Amino acid sequence: MQKLPADIIDKINAQFASSAERDEAITLLAGLWKESLNVGQEQLARSILVISEGNIAAMKKIFDSQFYGDPRDIIIQAEQKAGNPGHYFIDGF
Repeated sequence: MQKLPADIIDKINAQFASSAERDEAITLLAGLWKESLNVGQEQLARSILVISEGNIAAMKKIFDSQFYGDPRDIIIQAEQKAGNPGHYFIDGF
């Protein structure tokens, strides 16, 4: 399994109250490294965390929708939700 960057693990620990949900979030996000994506895996993982806000059902919905059809849409939505900081989640939290 892919080892997630520390900032992503820290965000998961901060957002998800139960250990079962934390484990599920880690498993889902680590799976990004098995996907053929048109964006960076870390960038997409951070964006998913921003959108889902600690709601595992919201996170699953993003994965079930195949990233709304285009992972770039996830990043843009997260960027807007974060107030358009302009870094597109390339840098850590």
